Amino acid sequence: MIRLAFAQGFAQVGFHAWIATLPVAMAAVGRPDGEIGAVVGAAAIFNLLAALLSGGLVDRFGGRVIYLIGTACYLGAAAPIALGLVGPDSPFEVLIFIRFLQGCGLAAVMPSVMTLLPGQVSRSQLPMAVGVVGIAGNISLALTPAIALMIMDAAGFAAVGTVVCAVLMIGVLLIWPVTDPQRLGRPVSPRLFRPAWKPEWGRPLLMTVLIIVNWGVITGYLPQRAELAGADVGLFFTMDALALVALRIPSGWLAGRIGPLPLLLTGALLTAASISLLLLPTTTLVLIASGLGTGAGSALVFPVLNLEINERSEPANRGSAFGLYSVAFGTGVAIGSVGLAPIYGAIGWEIAMAFGVVCAVLAAAVAVIDPLMRHAPMARFAAEPVTAGVDQVPSTER
Repeated sequence: MIRLAFAQGFAQVGFHAWIATLPVAMAAVGRPDGEIGAVVGAAAIFNLLAALLSGGLVDRFGGRVIYLIGTACYLGAAAPIALGLVGPDSPFEVLIFIRFLQGCGLAAVMPSVMTLLPGQVSRSQLPMAVGVVGIAGNISLALTPAIALMIMDAAGFAAVGTVVCAVLMIGVLLIWPVTDPQRLGRPVSPRLFRPAWKPEWGRPLLMTVLIIVNWGVITGYLPQRAELAGADVGLFFTMDALALVALRIPSGWLAGRIGPLPLLLTGALLTAASISLLLLPTTTLVLIASGLGTGAGSALVFPVLNLEINERSEPANRGSAFGLYSVAFGTGVAIGSVGLAPIYGAIGWEIAMAFGVVCAVLAAAVAVIDPLMRHAPMARFAAEPVTAGVDQVPSTER
């Protein structure tokens, strides 16, 4: 579990390093907001498309193989930047290709790690394990944007790519010895690119789309807005991730005992309230307060959704479940960034952010109408003892 957590965190540096540096660097060389939003949000589109394939690939080849492919995509994006072959003033098509590789990396890494996790811990430890592995990604998000901005300010855009390449190689070394006991003796999935589907996944996936729309607006347009206002956007991402780190394990533990609905409602409404702060004039204090609130809201929502998706799937289709989760995540980000890019100049920041607020409230409504959200997962599955490395197919009643 600890090895998977570190592997997750190090690999995601390949994505998080560009959250703030890319839009700030593009703005510094005079690229227009619409173009910046399109380039930044393109990774979400490519993540969405790649995730449609990655779930079936994980089911077929296993989590470790697809993790390594995802890391190779991240390296393929970072290496040209490290060598100075790609920069913020590169042609639009080149930057889109870099984001294509990063989107593919994101689509591969998260489903791979979450698919490997149930084979490493017992059923009773799973809620806590989901929180621990999630924290690694949150720490990566907490530290990477701010550190990457400091590296860029001190040594330039290419230096960020060099550091990313080094960190990604550590992730490869960590994942190499990991095996998946739940796959032993299991027939190879006949699906190659086509993911499996279960109706029980529908509402958690819809909630994922809705709750993350605001993140597409934030990553696509907040960094350059904050830069113009003289506010430190790195602190927003740092505070967001620190709140996630502080609350993610308690959230996972509670989700296994009191049930998902109270946590999902609280988290979605807290997210809506916190991103509403971004409608105020942009200052560092506003960014800190909003970042803390959005991080706390996410800590209450995403561990619960990850646990729900895990519990509503089996070893044979868990890769597909988390692949579709990545699709949902990418869809939400794309709606908020690329989807608004053509009209952002007309509607402005306030309308775009208000749209994110409404979507977060709708996510809370989806949680209310899902009857399975009203029961504690660990209570539902208390009669199904599972130990790490033993294949137990969950009940079809979920």
